[in-house]
This record gives sequence, C-alpha cells and structure tokens, in this order.
Amino acid sequence: MKLKRENSLINQGRSSKFLIVFILTFVVAKGFGIAFTKIFTNVLDQNEMGQYQVVISAISLILSFSAIGFPTALNRYAIRYKTKNQIKELKDFIFSGFIIFIILEFLILVTLLILYYSFSIKPWFLQVEFYVKTLFLIAIVVLTQFINTMCYVISSSLQNSKYYGIIMVMRILLQIPFGMLFVLKYDLGPFGLIFGLAVSESLVAVYSMFIIISDIGIGKFSFKELKKILEFSLPVYVNGFLMMGFNLIILIYVIYVDPINGNNTIALYNYGALSVVNLILLAGNVFRMVYRPIVYKYYERNQYNEMIELTVRVLKIFLILIFFLSIFIFAFSPLLIQFFTQSSYLPSLVAIPILLISVIFTYLPNIISYGHSLYFKNYWNLIASLISLLLASLIGYFIIPKNGLLGISFAYLTLRVFYFIGLTIISQQYFRIKYDIKLISKIILAIILSILIGIVLYLFAFSFLGIYTNIIISFSISGIGFVAIIFLSKIITKDDFQFLKNIFDVYIQAIKSRINSK
Repeated sequence: MKLKRENSLINQGRSSKFLIVFILTFVVAKGFGIAFTKIFTNVLDQNEMGQYQVVISAISLILSFSAIGFPTALNRYAIRYKTKNQIKELKDFIFSGFIIFIILEFLILVTLLILYYSFSIKPWFLQVEFYVKTLFLIAIVVLTQFINTMCYVISSSLQNSKYYGIIMVMRILLQIPFGMLFVLKYDLGPFGLIFGLAVSESLVAVYSMFIIISDIGIGKFSFKELKKILEFSLPVYVNGFLMMGFNLIILIYVIYVDPINGNNTIALYNYGALSVVNLILLAGNVFRMVYRPIVYKYYERNQYNEMIELTVRVLKIFLILIFFLSIFIFAFSPLLIQFFTQSSYLPSLVAIPILLISVIFTYLPNIISYGHSLYFKNYWNLIASLISLLLASLIGYFIIPKNGLLGISFAYLTLRVFYFIGLTIISQQYFRIKYDIKLISKIILAIILSILIGIVLYLFAFSFLGIYTNIIISFSISGIGFVAIIFLSKIITKDDFQFLKNIFDVYIQAIKSRINSK
C-alpha cells in the first residue's frame, strides 16, 4: 500500500533526527511542566495539591482499565507492519484497539455511576465535592489521552519527528492556560485543574484524530488483530495496572496512617521531591523512546550483532550520563525545589537521593531487559511485577508509618530494584547478551567513589555552612570528581564520542538536504 504523502505519519524517520527532536521537545515540555507546578503550588495549598494528585491517580487508574495496554502493543506492531509494508493490517489493528477501548470505558463508567447512585458507593479517600462531574471529566481525559497516545506512539515507534513534537508540545502548552482559567477565574480549586486538563487534551485529540484518519485511514474491526493486541499487551497492561495500583495504594496508605498530614506528605512527595527528580526523565526517556524502536527494527531485519553492539554501548553511555545528571540534580536540589515550588516544600529534600536511584532502576529494564518482548512473551513482565510488588508492599507496610516520606521512597526503590533484577534474568534466557563485567564494575566503582567524596565533604569539610549550601558545594565537587574518574580511568573511549558525533552529523546532513531540496 502506497503512502499518501512525504510527511505521512507512518513514514520511517531517521533515528538521529528523532533523537534531537525528542530532546528539544522534552526540554520545551519540561519547561511548561515546571511552569505548571510553580503556578499552581502558588495558588493551591499542599492539601489541595495532594488531593488533586490522589483524584487523578485513583480515577485514572479505574478508567484506564479500558486501555488494556493497547499502546504497548501498537508500539511493537507499528514497527512490524511498517517493516513488512502491511498497512492494511496496521489500520485494522488501530481501529480494533480503539473500538474495544470505547466499549470497555463505557462499561466501567456506567458501573461506577450505578454503584454511586444505587448504593452511594465511592472511594472513601476521594475528598471530592463534585464526584460525578469529576468522574465524567476524567473519562474525557482518559479517552482523549488514548487518542493522543495512539498518534504519538506511532510517530515515536517509527521515529517520525514531526508529529511526535507537535503533539507533545501541544498537550502541555494548552494545559496551563485552561488550568489557570478554571482555577483562578472560576475559583474551582483542584476540580478546576481537572477541568483544564480535560479541555486541553480534547483539543489535542481533535488534531491527533485528524492526523490518524488523513494519513492512515479508518480500518475495520478484526478479531484477528484484537487477539494480537490481547496476547501482546494484556500481560504488560496488567503489569502496568499493578504498578499504578501500587502507587495508589501507597498514597491511600499514607492518608490512612496519617489522616491529618497525609495529603501534605503526598504533596511533598509529588510536587517537591518528584518535581526535581523528574528532571532526569530527559535522559531516561531518550533511551526509552529512541533506543528501543531501533532494537526492534534490527530484530525484524535479523541484524542481531548490531543489536548486541548497540545495547552494550548504550548501557555504558546510560550509566555514565544518568549518574552524572543525578549527582548534579541532587547537588542543586535545594535551589530547584524553591524554583519549581515554594520553600515550604524543602522538607522533601531527604527523599530525592533515594528516588533518583529508583529512577535509574526504572529505566534500566528498557535498555537491557527486552529479550522476552522480542518473542512476544510479555507475561514475564507480569510475573516479575507480582514478585517485586509483594516485596515492596511488605517493606512499605512496616516503614511508611514511622518514616513517612522516606518510607514511600524506600518502598519505590524496592519495587524497581527487584523488578529490574527479575526481568533481566528472564530476558537473558531469550536473547543472551554478553556484557563487559570489568567495564561495568569500573563504572559502579566510579559512582561509589564519587558518592563517598560528596558524603565526606558534607560531613567534615563544609559542615560549618548551612545545610543547603553544604549540599550544593559538596555534591557539585562530587560530580566533578565523577567526571575526572571516568576520564582518568579511560572508561569513555574515542569510539563512544564518535558514536555520539555520528548521530549529530546525520541529523545536520538531513537538515542540509531538506534546505537544498527547497
């Protein structure tokens, strides 16, 4: 089947160009995200921000049942169908996933309304004045986010820079003004934030739907494609649901053990610590969104040696880059917290080191634990998730009541570490990759030494300074020490620099070619 035009949504893009566009898009989106947090933590107090987070987590979890993990399957099959030029199958795949989503979301929404109107049943932890209205708004948010997700999953899996960038920037760009409208002008509090989110996502969904229909077309419902969706995505979906459920359970448990200050603790965690930790998402998402589609593409073309070589190199670059960013993010976290929110969120500082480690373990499976997904054996995600969730829940049950914010952080760290270990062991059984253990040991040793440098400086060299100034100076020096160790031990080679240089060179060449063609 022939593509309709040069910039079609399903045209295969250049990996290097997509990498640059992804980074630029993420930086812009992150900037607007920071502005969102800064604005609304000024307008709403910690209790209201905590309430908003609980509402979003709870109802989104309930209604997102209907997605059945379809975006995960779409990410994998978009590459397969495009590589094999099976565009008709891709159309039917998308349409079948969308129809089943609509049916399931409708059934879930009706069930929740029946429970509320017939038996006055609603989650006790949702302190929402407009429960039914909020329910409908969240249903709209979930529907529109599903449509937007379809569009940017296709564009990211095929590394189509144009559509990915437009959709991602539009989503965050529109949320702030509509949120301000309903929170400030109409004084709707946390409900206004949900209202603004529903309106902004709806506008972007209109654009996304237009792109999908005009570039791909409307397919037919196919039980064959539906079966593929369920076989691939259902285990991942249940896994994702369990992870989201763990997040919600933790928030509920915090409110249960501390009903007076629970919402404040949640606000400190989500809008204090995570607002800083999420800065590292730029590096993590580059590897998740850009690297994994390349691996799948190599696999579909039987280029196994290229897969292994790429994985080993990317792992090394990831470990070095992610820790370098982490150490400096922590060093300047006292300033960042006040910049993103208010000084009242500074108590969240204690959770940041633990959460940074958790984020590293969150992204590591995306880099090296993909062997089972090559053979569509995603039920292993579910098994690894169940084991790690049980262990993390057990630890969280005992440490959260006494440790609050630190307890939440340790529970998440436990979850991510055990999930990574389990999934990596499984992945190696399907696609074995021989890693350079000596090299990895050097990187880990460099990380440990740099952390020790920071701790020693903090405890003995600059202890006479204020706690926040001490952190900034001590761990900035620690970060510089890490860079020095990496270069002196020759962990980074010329080949690594050449690898990165080639990415940028190809992108620059693509820009020049486009300019010359005009």
